[in-house]
Amino acid sequence: MSGELLKEKVCLLQIAPASGYAFLQSLIIEGFFDQSVSSVQVVHRIKEVFGKRWKTVIVHTYMKRFMTERIIAAIKLPGLRQNFWVLASVSRDEAIRSIRKIGQIREIEEQLFSAKLVAQLKKNFSVEVRELQENFGRNGNATAFLLRKILEKLIVVVFSKNGKQTLLEDGARPGGYKGLKDMIEISAREKVHGLPFITPKTANEIKGLKFLGDVAAHNPLTSVETSSILPQMPFMITAYEELAARL
Repeated sequence: MSGELLKEKVCLLQIAPASGYAFLQSLIIEGFFDQSVSSVQVVHRIKEVFGKRWKTVIVHTYMKRFMTERIIAAIKLPGLRQNFWVLASVSRDEAIRSIRKIGQIREIEEQLFSAKLVAQLKKNFSVEVRELQENFGRNGNATAFLLRKILEKLIVVVFSKNGKQTLLEDGARPGGYKGLKDMIEISAREKVHGLPFITPKTANEIKGLKFLGDVAAHNPLTSVETSSILPQMPFMITAYEELAARL
C-alpha cells in the first residue's frame, strides 16, 4: 500500500482525541514517519508539537496499534539499542539507509560542534554556528550556504588577526574581497611560522563544498541535498580547525 493510502487509512481509525494514539496519528499524517526516525526523535517531536513529555519506552506502547494495522513498521538494527519507526510503505532497505544516514549526521555533528571548535569560533561566529546547528542534516541548501559563509568569514578574520588582510582585498573593488576560490588558494600558499593557513591537501578537498555553497546561493534551479554534503564534511571541519588554530 502506498504512503498516501496509508495516511488515508490512519485518518479513518477511531482514536480518542488528545490521546497518545492521536499524537502519533497526527505525526503520521504530517509525514513525520516518511523516513526512519528513532524513538528519541519521536519523543522530541511530540514535546515540540503537543507539549507532552514522553519517555522513549512509551513510544512502543502506543505504536503497537499502528504496527498491527500495518501502517508503521519497526526497524531494529544489530548493535543499536533503540528502535526506529517508518511508514510501512517504505522498504526495509531504504529504511536502513535512512537510519545509517542519521548515524553519519550525528557523527559529523560531534566533530563539527565539538566543544573545542565551538569555543574557538564563539567570539566571531555565534550566530552562524547557531544557525548551522539548526539546519545541519535537515536543510541542505541552508547548510551548504552557511558552511561556505563560515569558511569565507573565517579566512578573512584569521588573515586580519595575523596582519595579512590586504592579501585578500580585491584591487578592482575598493573595500571588497577576492572570491572564495582565490581566498582558499591564498590560504594554502601563505604561511605563518612556516605553516600555511590551510594545508594544500585540505584546500583542494574543500572545493567540492565550496561548489555546493555556490549552488545554494546562486543557482535558483538546483537544490543541495544533505547526502551530497556529508561525504565532504571531514575536509571542511579540518579546514575550520586549521584556520581556527590561528585565531
